[in-house]
Amino acid sequence: MKWGNGLEQFYDSIKTLAAGQVYALVAPEDAQYPALVYTPIAQELVLGLDGPQGLARLRVQVDAYARTLQEALHLQDLVLAALIAEGSAVVDVRLGLTDFEPQARLYRVSVDYTQFVSDPA
Repeated sequence: MKWGNGLEQFYDSIKTLAAGQVYALVAPEDAQYPALVYTPIAQELVLGLDGPQGLARLRVQVDAYARTLQEALHLQDLVLAALIAEGSAVVDVRLGLTDFEPQARLYRVSVDYTQFVSDPA
């Protein structure tokens, strides 16, 4: 199974947030903040009694980085709103972590999103 379509749909839903500062896996050293970093965690086929159902369950972690905690939390609200507006079947949202990185002077709010997407296979 490929990551393909589901991850592309996810990215397309959030790519304009944080003034376009949206990155896969890690933000570059020269990134401007606020920014979003998304990491694919899992993608599983949805199977029924009669086999594959043409759906996959996609889980993606999104880290929102900002100069204030309130701004990082607001970015996560915008991510959820964007996924819902795109028509995605968001089935689970879990706040994973909230912390402060003293050297960078940035707050991070980490959330896992699980949604159903068309099977890219």
